[in-house]
Amino acid sequence: MRDDRIDRRRVRRAAVVEEFVLQRARAADLLVDRMGLDVVHSCASLRTFMAWLQRADRQRWPHVLVIDPPSDLDLQRDLEVLSALRDAGMRIVVLSPLRSRSTGRRLIDAGVEGIVSTGDGEEEFLAVVDAVLTGESVITPRARASIRGSEDAPRLSAQEERVLALYATGLTIAEVADRIGVRHDTARKYLTRVRDKFTAVGRPSRSKLDLARIAWSEGYVTDDVEREQSGERRREA
Repeated sequence: MRDDRIDRRRVRRAAVVEEFVLQRARAADLLVDRMGLDVVHSCASLRTFMAWLQRADRQRWPHVLVIDPPSDLDLQRDLEVLSALRDAGMRIVVLSPLRSRSTGRRLIDAGVEGIVSTGDGEEEFLAVVDAVLTGESVITPRARASIRGSEDAPRLSAQEERVLALYATGLTIAEVADRIGVRHDTARKYLTRVRDKFTAVGRPSRSKLDLARIAWSEGYVTDDVEREQSGERRREA
């Protein structure tokens, strides 16, 4: 069923970046059938999308990009790419399960215009895309609840989040430092700040096990991140 958003968005273009084929196809179908958008490209990764963008005539570039970003371990690189796309005039709608709260917080800090949980309905998704195309920034209530976490959780910097997540998956301080490209004593300082921040709100983290429990409960570590770390360790072995 087509709705009244079509007339206002007739000449607008969209692209969809989503790893899973069925979800990607459904999102594209909704944008075409329900909003009348021209979906100029859909693919599984931001890298593939950027390769297409370099070949495409600028007149075919999308006005809005719907994307499910990667886990925290790859996020920084992709945030830099998304920032460049936003500078070029593209608007970003994140459609994600938001399993990692730190990913969600970093997306908000990066200024993406729309965030939708995959737990939201299709109408919520379409409403966010529609609002973003008119210049608004929107986070659905479900997405905001997924990102917010515990009320007593302190705010960590991006580097503190990365150190906590990596350390909680079993890496040593030296391995964490090497992974994020800092000195070993710098990584240790980040971890000390994390301990101090959680201790200050009544959640002491004296041991590595304490930090691991916090990292899992607050969404800094997810099954996806743990699997990636296990894969990295096997490749390095």
